[in-house]
Amino acid sequence: MASVTIQDDCLAPEGYITLKYNGLAPFKAYPVVANFMRTIWEVEAKDYWEREFRWDNTSDPRGFFVKAYVHRGIDQFTSVTIEVVMEGKQPADINKPGSVIIKMGGVLTSKFGGGTILQDAKNPIYSSLVWMYDHFFYKKQRRTYLDIWCKRRLDILKARYQEFLGIVESE
Repeated sequence: MASVTIQDDCLAPEGYITLKYNGLAPFKAYPVVANFMRTIWEVEAKDYWEREFRWDNTSDPRGFFVKAYVHRGIDQFTSVTIEVVMEGKQPADINKPGSVIIKMGGVLTSKFGGGTILQDAKNPIYSSLVWMYDHFFYKKQRRTYLDIWCKRRLDILKARYQEFLGIVESE
């Protein structure tokens, strides 16, 4: 069955919050990402995953690239998926400075119907009811979710990374 899906970018129109760190041991930003994301979005270990982890051990400085995600269901219709992307260079000598760029963003997804033939999005009566429900009632709730579960918590994640890495101000 077809469903109606509405997606909102958490940080539209920018898309991402970007932090740049130049200093000693930039790779230390990686081991804490799981703990930061799990505690901020209040999820269990099963709701955190890493889609990509690359480490180039053949050069100096050693390049690394990480994509980490957390997924949280908010109510029966809506969920949030947050993405953190890290790309950096870690020198082999830990006394030499390296760099890392951390990008944080996400999407809020609301999905209606698709479970039964009556909830099929191809059904004009059902799709009209979904439009009316969203337009008159649920849109305000989604905006609240965008503020609470996306923007505020991404700002908290940014502040935690700034404190952890000692970044005074992002560029």
